Amino acid sequence: MKNKYIHLKSRVLSSLPAAFLKNKDGIAAIEFAFIAPVMLFMYFGMAEVATAISVDRQVSHSANVAGDLTTQSETVSADEMSEIMTATMLVMGIPSSKHSKVKIEISSYARASDDSIVQRGRATLNGPFPSTFDASSLDKRILSNTSGIVVARVIYSYTPLKLRYMKTDLDLQEVFMLKPRKSANVDIEDTSGGTSSNNYSCSFSSGKPSCTTNGNVT
Repeated sequence: MKNKYIHLKSRVLSSLPAAFLKNKDGIAAIEFAFIAPVMLFMYFGMAEVATAISVDRQVSHSANVAGDLTTQSETVSADEMSEIMTATMLVMGIPSSKHSKVKIEISSYARASDDSIVQRGRATLNGPFPSTFDASSLDKRILSNTSGIVVARVIYSYTPLKLRYMKTDLDLQEVFMLKPRKSANVDIEDTSGGTSSNNYSCSFSSGKPSCTTNGNVT
């Protein structure tokens, strides 16, 4: 009897490692524990990049809108430019707390008969643009003696989510050049104050852009 007990005990003990190795209970939980950190890492990285791309598209679209609305008029007054800037900001769709991080410049150029470049007006939102646009570099097929061009530039100092890849602010910027629709050139000019002005300074007032005349473009 004692020998049978010892034999049965040895069989049970010898079968434990094999049974343990064949047991698949909980394997899914173990696999998830290995994969979950990688999945979360990828998810937050993709969310960070996707958000930045979406904002960049908004900046591009807003520059297009700014130029498109300007080219629909022969002359753009300061009040009309205020409406254009307002529409541009609505398209961008950023919160009011971020308005100070946006700069917009809308300029109109013409080419004189002697091929010199004439700036026919400019409007800037939130101060001067950080760089100067060189219209003299434009091809004559784009800026000809018979047809001017409107240049809309937008720059937004974007603060990313800073989850993984993007650790610093990014300057998202876009430049759109469009031809006038109703005339050979677009004049950004206001004569309502008794004197002519083709240089507008725009800033936010009560949450909306408001443009005022500021002398003439030099």
